[in-house]
Amino acid sequence: MLKLLSFVSSHNFTPLSNFIGGIQFQSAFTPTNHFFHLARVFSSISHSHSKMEADSYMFGPYKIDKKEVFYSTDLSYALVNLRPLLPGHVLVCPRREAKRFADLTADETSDLWLTAQKVGKQLESYHKASSLTFAIQDGPQAGQTVPHVHIHIIPRKSGDFEKNDEIYDALDVKEKEMKQSLDLDKERKDRSIEEMAEEAAEYRKLL
Repeated sequence: MLKLLSFVSSHNFTPLSNFIGGIQFQSAFTPTNHFFHLARVFSSISHSHSKMEADSYMFGPYKIDKKEVFYSTDLSYALVNLRPLLPGHVLVCPRREAKRFADLTADETSDLWLTAQKVGKQLESYHKASSLTFAIQDGPQAGQTVPHVHIHIIPRKSGDFEKNDEIYDALDVKEKEMKQSLDLDKERKDRSIEEMAEEAAEYRKLL
């Protein structure tokens, strides 16, 4: 906006003229009017963008209550899990509905992993864990049930699984349960919106 103001103030504009059938018509264009018109447009866009950030979170075809979201950027957001595998098990998703990892733009890919890094670091400390599992199930044969790219972030502690690789089998089960819960609206059976909102509020304080 400052660049626009500088451009307007440094150029000597004259009213635009059109000639039709030899009659001269003066337009109502002036630098000041044009500047304030653009200012109103940018203000409107900014307001709409802020509203989108506050109210609109989609996970594939499913609408996510904003109370379940505890961190967001322009391109990504993090939400608590309907049925966490371990304490602190959360998801990080791109805002845009991208079905496969290869569908993400370079900016979305970078922002998604930077968000996951930031969220994971804080949750590992909060849950007094010693490690983190980051996992993406990219496509149906890989166990993905919701057609929207998402990273599972799971704080890990010694002994949480007898065999470490068992967590991936458990992730497959939880992914299927999550899809069933979203489809049949059974998620409130295990985790109420109040429980998830409370957890999200705690994580929000960390970021």
